[in-house]
Amino acid sequence: AGGTDLALMCDFVICSDEAKIGFPAARANGSPPNHMWIYHCGPQWAKRILMTGDSIRGRDAVTIGLALESAPADQLDAVVDELARRLSFVDNELLSAHKRIVNLALEGMGARTLQRLAAENDARAHLSKGPRRTQFKADMAEHGLKAALTNRDAPFGDGVIRLRED
Repeated sequence: AGGTDLALMCDFVICSDEAKIGFPAARANGSPPNHMWIYHCGPQWAKRILMTGDSIRGRDAVTIGLALESAPADQLDAVVDELARRLSFVDNELLSAHKRIVNLALEGMGARTLQRLAAENDARAHLSKGPRRTQFKADMAEHGLKAALTNRDAPFGDGVIRLRED
């Protein structure tokens, strides 16, 4: 969950085909504080993933825009190295200019304001007294984190969105 939230702040997300990208904590434990989901995959997919807490595999995350590229785990380093190699042929000042204009566009679309609001709402969500949050906290206190996560996630099965069967 938190790792995905950090990854979505990166310039490029390249993952293994089998990586699980999601925010299962949204089921009972808050909302992503960085909240770049909508900018990567649009409102419908952002809602689908966050409202269910389901995850999506890396190869499918590429299809909806959460990742730029995916590769088999044993080829991941080579894929990342090739992108870095290609970037190395462009002057740093030009790379910086390209990055800045894209980041300004995100700011123009309200990304920084949304992040501030998302962090505030995440704090509110952690104070929720709803039944799922209350049960999660009780499970944590009585049985520990592993049991609390198991009980929180059990109704969702494996919780993986599959865009295609392989």
